Amino acid sequence: MSQRENGLLNRFLRQVLIYLISLLIVAGIIYLGINLAYSRYIMPVDVNNTESIEIEIPRGSSLGKISDILYENNLIRNKTVFKLYVDISNKTSKLKAGKYNLSRDMDLGQIMDELLTGNAAVDTVKITIIEGWDIRKIARYLVNEKGFQFTEQEFVDAAKVENFTDYVFLQDIPEDRKKKEVGIAPIEGYLFPDTYLVYEDASPQDIMRKMLTQFEKVYNESVLEKAQELEMSMDDVVILASVIQREARVSEEFPKISAVFHNRLKKEMPLGADSTIQFLVNEDRWAFSNLELEIESPYNTYQNTGLPIGPISSPGRLALTSAVNPYEEWMDSKEPYLYFVLKDPKTGEHVFNTNYEQHLKDKEQYESSWKNIDD
Repeated sequence: MSQRENGLLNRFLRQVLIYLISLLIVAGIIYLGINLAYSRYIMPVDVNNTESIEIEIPRGSSLGKISDILYENNLIRNKTVFKLYVDISNKTSKLKAGKYNLSRDMDLGQIMDELLTGNAAVDTVKITIIEGWDIRKIARYLVNEKGFQFTEQEFVDAAKVENFTDYVFLQDIPEDRKKKEVGIAPIEGYLFPDTYLVYEDASPQDIMRKMLTQFEKVYNESVLEKAQELEMSMDDVVILASVIQREARVSEEFPKISAVFHNRLKKEMPLGADSTIQFLVNEDRWAFSNLELEIESPYNTYQNTGLPIGPISSPGRLALTSAVNPYEEWMDSKEPYLYFVLKDPKTGEHVFNTNYEQHLKDKEQYESSWKNIDD
């Protein structure tokens, strides 16, 4: 082999060696990078921690929301990496809602697999809370008809502001109700009546959270702006709506009953709402003795002017909107409507009046039909 050929061979071998070394270096860097990425983002948060952690993925949760829940429970190292991992796997739409028992020794793949199977999801129960129920009726229904594993009293006792500090609007509830110096439950009236799907092992707080979330949504969508125009606080709106809800049964009468109450409030007259006496005696009837009408209580709207001190039921959307949208035609300053009396116990229709003498005549005419009426 000539000297020239030998030089060419050496140069070739040197280039191959440099290439191989470079390749090894790149491979090493990639390997180290993968190991670093795995250890920092993908591997379990704590390989030695097998403690079971129960999480709930609500129905309709986005991938971002699921990532937040996992991160807040210290089950993943990085939210963005988890989202990328699921996206790359093309599994985003297949993650299932439910309750899961996960642990910090699981990596991203294992966690994703659990959320795909839904095997750990707890069965759900459909509940329907009726407009106008107070918290005692709600508790009775959940325990006696739906079979939840808590007592009626435990449900009522859980309905306090300190259990729901993340719902800012509850902080405006007056202190005497927050401290339960008056009323049955501090958040009475704010548990929105609707149909819900809840887990069969749900706690009172779990159920209440769904109801509070729905209340906030409905109030902000339908009531907030008008309430601000009228300079009514949220609590005032809820209190008035709760009384309207218990008095009205015919849809078109809700704003009319609201108008009567607004007129009486303007004139500083007692509301005279039988529903507040119902609340006090805890009985669904419309005829009361003089003794019952004289019960000393800040909820008694026969004995006190203004609104009762707190809500007496869970008002629905129509009652809430009617509380801030009274029937304008009946709010004439010269001859406002101030009275109404139950006309037909079966339909719930009322007779309305601007004149007290005529109101008394109507009351005398229809009063006999009120006896022993179930609401």
